[in-house]
Amino acid sequence: MTTIASNMPAAEWAKLRDLPRSRQLLITTIAAAAATAVVLVLTFPATRGTALSAATAEEVLSTSVLGIDAAAAVLVVLAAWFTGVEFRTGAITESLLRTRHRSRIVAAKSLVIAVITAVAGILAAVVVTAAGIILAASAAQTGWGQALTVAGSVDHVRLALGSVLLPVVFSLLAVFGAVGFRSVAGGVLTPLAFLLGSVLASWLPTSLASVLQPLLPLAAVHSLSGVAEVDGTEYIGELPALVLLVLWVAGAAIFAVWRLRRQDF
Repeated sequence: MTTIASNMPAAEWAKLRDLPRSRQLLITTIAAAAATAVVLVLTFPATRGTALSAATAEEVLSTSVLGIDAAAAVLVVLAAWFTGVEFRTGAITESLLRTRHRSRIVAAKSLVIAVITAVAGILAAVVVTAAGIILAASAAQTGWGQALTVAGSVDHVRLALGSVLLPVVFSLLAVFGAVGFRSVAGGVLTPLAFLLGSVLASWLPTSLASVLQPLLPLAAVHSLSGVAEVDGTEYIGELPALVLLVLWVAGAAIFAVWRLRRQDF
């Protein structure tokens, strides 16, 4: 049992690495990030009502970072599919029979997904930043020096790396949702519910939004990345935001383990 438990993360990694669909989704992640970044920047005249040539390097690069959101969507699907497909096919039964502590199954899957989404997210951040530099220097005509200066600034690095938390955290929520609800659909709908909750909370009167929005994981990600304005309804500060993310992930993990322990064969 000890050997099986210690090899569990390696086994989960082997599954993810060897499945063709996993590789396809990872490639799609980077492609979606780059394509989204380019499209959002090139559509400045339609979305912002100003010519791209009049945009600043800061505007172009901050917009290009939104490509990470597209990467997050693909990674959530990957996490939900990778975790939930075993429940759909019944393949999870063998793991349940071989493992005394079912929490190790959840831990192994979440560890692999956390690492792969972090790596993919950082790679996506590099790609969208490179796209932003090229578009700022050429299409926006800010010059290479200005574009590179903005890309290397503390604010942009914080924005890019902070945004990587979105695919990591929400992919983990997808893992726990897939385990908790024993399906791929449950894995996709769990992080989607949190996103919709943030959107709906933002539509409420300010007095209510300022209470509800800071309780949700998206507000924590935005606070850490610098997207949330200090006087906005989402902002809760860096340390509270980090604590909130840990609490949401831990709570979702506990729910998933509890549900898995009740799994019947």
